[in-house]
Parts: sequence; C-alpha cells; structure tokens
Amino acid sequence: MILIISRFKARTGLEEAVRQSFRDRPRLVDHTPGFLGMEVFTDAADPALFCLVTRWTDQASFDTWHKSDAHRLSHKYMPKGLKLVPGFTQVSRLERLPAGEGALHLEEVASDAAPVLTRYLATSRTVHLLVAAPDGTVRSANTAMATSLGVSEAELMGRPVWGLLTDHDAALLRDRAERGDRNYEEPLLLNFVDARDAPFTLECRCDVQPGYFVLIGEPPRGNAEAFHDGLLGMNNQLAVLARENARQNNQLRQTKHELERALAELQNSHWHLKKLQEVLPLCMECGKVKSGAKWESVVQYLKENALFLSHGYCPDCLAIKAEEWGISPEALSP
Repeated sequence: MILIISRFKARTGLEEAVRQSFRDRPRLVDHTPGFLGMEVFTDAADPALFCLVTRWTDQASFDTWHKSDAHRLSHKYMPKGLKLVPGFTQVSRLERLPAGEGALHLEEVASDAAPVLTRYLATSRTVHLLVAAPDGTVRSANTAMATSLGVSEAELMGRPVWGLLTDHDAALLRDRAERGDRNYEEPLLLNFVDARDAPFTLECRCDVQPGYFVLIGEPPRGNAEAFHDGLLGMNNQLAVLARENARQNNQLRQTKHELERALAELQNSHWHLKKLQEVLPLCMECGKVKSGAKWESVVQYLKENALFLSHGYCPDCLAIKAEEWGISPEALSP
C-alpha cells in the first residue's frame, strides 16, 4: 500500500472555499481500481496550507488515475480563481512497511478495505451503526439502525440520541461520551426504543472521538435465539388457545340456541296453562264456552288452546266409525 501526499497552500482568503470544495467533492475517484481512501488535513498554524492524502494499493493504480480524464475533471470542482502560493506545492510518495510472513493484522486489512467495509456497514441488515456529536445529535446512521428504530435514515439526522434510549441507558451513554471513554473493548448493552415504543437491545462497542462518538453493535446472539424460541412457543400456545376458543364458541352458540328454543316453548306452554286456568264463560244449556267474541264447544276450544291433549276414539265412536268405513274395529285400535 502507498500514500500519495499532495501539499499546497491557497492564497489568503480562499481557505474556507477550498475546505468546502473538499467537503462537497463529487467522489469521482472512489470506485477507481486501486483506490483505498482519501483524507484532507490542514496545518494547525497555517489554515491555508493543505495536505491531500490518498491511499492506493500500488503505484501503477495511482499513475493510471493521475493520467485519466476523471482526474482532470475533478479539478473543475475547486474554487474558481484558486491560485497556489509558490514554493509550497509538493507531492510525496510513501510506501507502507510490508507485513511479515504471518497472518495479516485485522487493523491493516480494515484500513485497506475501508471502501468495502463502508459500503457493507451502510447497507447491513444486522450490524447497527450510529454516529453522534458530543452533545448527542445524530450525524449518521446506517440502514439497520434506522429500520430497527422504525424511521428513515433522514429522519434520524439531527435528533438527540438520548431520546432513542431508555432513561437509564441514555444516562450511561451520556456519561461515557462526556468522559471521553474509549474503552471500546468492553461490550455495552444498550436498550433502544423504536417509533412504536417497543424496546430492543443491542450489544454495542462505543468509540468516543474528540468531535463525535460511534456506536456499532448487533442484537445479542444468545438473547435473540432465546427470544425467537420464546416467540415460537407463544405462537404455538396462541394457536392452541385459538382452536379451543373457537370450539367453545361453537358450543356456546349451540347451547344458546337450545336455551332460546326451550325458553320459547316454556313461554308458549305457560301462556296455554294460564289460559286453561282462566274462568271461562260456560253455557249451562249446550255446554259451549265463550272465547273472545265467539262461542264454541269445549272440545274445539281445547284443540285450539291446549298443548296437553291427545287424540283418538272412544270405544263407542270407534265402533260407529268402523261400521261407516266398512272395517273391523280392531283395525283402528292402537
């Protein structure tokens, strides 16, 4: 890996314009083969002095970029009228000390793979990333964090991170940020609260820098598996309860229907019983009873108003009917 350090000094009055042009750079170089990253530094004693540091896999990759149209096009985004102070422009090439024959250290690998890791962190669904200013204002967040919180990445920008945590954990993180504690080796369990006020836990590493702090974490593996198993068990229990509830509801509906039918029969029987208990006007001559406005025989009245009557023939009438129909009386006997 090589470093290309380009040093130059802008004329007085253009320092801020140069800074802004680097902040708003079009990133034409980012996907160039061999490019590993870029940083811009200024001299603490002379803010007009800039050092542009780019990292490349090898010299050939840098030379190809430096001779390309894309490199020349990038210059047009610098402030118009920019002139450099003579005597300060310098380009240096540094080579990194090669690693030994053993395994590569992950820090070195991560430094070279910065573009790949950046893209992975931005789009990961499991790794949660959040960057906040020292006062807690969110300055960056990845897709996983925004999704878990139930908001868009744009909606997170500018919000205080303290309001995304439970009160206890907000105080814990605020204390660490104020102390500048860079103990990122120790995992930090933080309980966040999403847009629906539902909590979720992340096992985080926190790195506090002078101008910001970084939270990077993921759901605790053991807790997530236990939680998943618990949810699965609860789901099975709910399914059993739902089936039992449906069965009981069917029984209740059937029982209700039977009770309603029995009540209707009871009410109907009660009405007839009351009718039979009433004092009926009875003719002393012909034996008819008065029902409403009409007179009718007792037999007719009972047929119409009593539920407790059977029907058939007495022996004398049975003999008469049998003779009328030309059959033996025994044929009409039950």
